[in-house]
Amino acid sequence: MSFSSEIKDELCRLNNEKPCCVFHELAGILRTGLIIRRINDINQLLFVTEHASVSRMVYSRVKDIVPVGIEISGEKTTRFKRHVVYRLNFTGLAERTEGIRLLKDAGIKIDLSDGRIDYTGLEIKDRCCIRAYLRGGFLAVGSVSNPDKSYHIELSFNSSLIADEYMRYMEYFELKPKCIRRKNYDIVYMKEGQDIVDFLNVINAHAALLEMENIRILKDMRNQVNRIVNCETANLEKTVNASLKQVSCIKYIDEKIGIENLPESLREIARLRMENPEASLVELGKMLKPELGKSGVNHRMRKLQKIAEDLMEKGK
Repeated sequence: MSFSSEIKDELCRLNNEKPCCVFHELAGILRTGLIIRRINDINQLLFVTEHASVSRMVYSRVKDIVPVGIEISGEKTTRFKRHVVYRLNFTGLAERTEGIRLLKDAGIKIDLSDGRIDYTGLEIKDRCCIRAYLRGGFLAVGSVSNPDKSYHIELSFNSSLIADEYMRYMEYFELKPKCIRRKNYDIVYMKEGQDIVDFLNVINAHAALLEMENIRILKDMRNQVNRIVNCETANLEKTVNASLKQVSCIKYIDEKIGIENLPESLREIARLRMENPEASLVELGKMLKPELGKSGVNHRMRKLQKIAEDLMEKGK
């Protein structure tokens, strides 16, 4: 089951006791999810979803208001053998008084003869009802990517008015949605993990929120460990390369003039480096008597390197 399906299943199990919230959740579903399709030369008002739990919830909610005139069916698509799309036929809804009243209250006007759906603005004042409306919109047209792979949430609207309205209500909770036009749809989306977590909190998907937070923590820990490992690897590589260069210089000096002819301070550090090619400058400094700091060891190594370079220059 996808992460989006898990969220929608969780939302469908919520118990909305307040009638105002029940209505605005349904209004969010109908305003964002209703479409008109021509089937057998007849325009039909449909709600289509891939989620069985969403189709059951919408069917039962509308059935409570309009007892007759609704058909529900499931059909397999040609893309995937086990992929089922659920279709609710609400054509009868637009032909009955109770259905017309429900649509009108939700700010929806249906003209089946012209195949048009028109919307009027829906002003929602109560905070709980705005949450319910946003939840309904997500149930109808929302999706969230698997947080293990990437952070992305989007909702696809077939009306610019509805997209703008939905964004306005998201911004009411200080969310930061963006909108792009893709084909004939307005896509409202967010790509920041924290924004998605905040949105899940707004629509009361708390189990999904906790799951995503756990994944975010694990990803952050993995990234931090990788950064530390990469940093240590880079430092080790730098140390090894410097050590090889130092050993090469000391060997050249030994071949040309002999290490024993170096000043005592340089002779001592040169022998320690030859005996401990893998040691860091700090470790070499601790082997000296008396001990020497990293900068002091580095200074002596630079002197050895300069002597080797001078000898190479004379040998040309």
